[in-house]
Amino acid sequence: MNKKQLIDRLNTQFGAILYSGNTCFSSINKSKRVWWANIPVFKFVDEVHLLLADTDHFHWISLPKGFVPNLTDTFRIREDKNAVDLEISADQNFRYLVDVKSGGNGFDFRKYVREEVRY
Repeated sequence: MNKKQLIDRLNTQFGAILYSGNTCFSSINKSKRVWWANIPVFKFVDEVHLLLADTDHFHWISLPKGFVPNLTDTFRIREDKNAVDLEISADQNFRYLVDVKSGGNGFDFRKYVREEVRY
């Protein structure tokens, strides 16, 4: 499923209000078991949703406004894009759903998982 299909499914199935502007989609990288994302800092003034796709399911992560006191203290910021630079582990044996990006603080996304949905 692609981003639009997943958004449509969540909006229908759960009554969510997701759209392209508040939702980031990532598939597992082929060379390393991680989900990568660069999310512009300005998007965090409101709730941000992550759709992390695996082969047979995906995680819907909902990050509420103000979920961390300071983005720059918690995540690596790509200054060239002014974006939060995420590398979230998809390895179930090593720090699953944790930001493993060099320069980040190992933020754990597990408590923000709203749903795990099978395709």
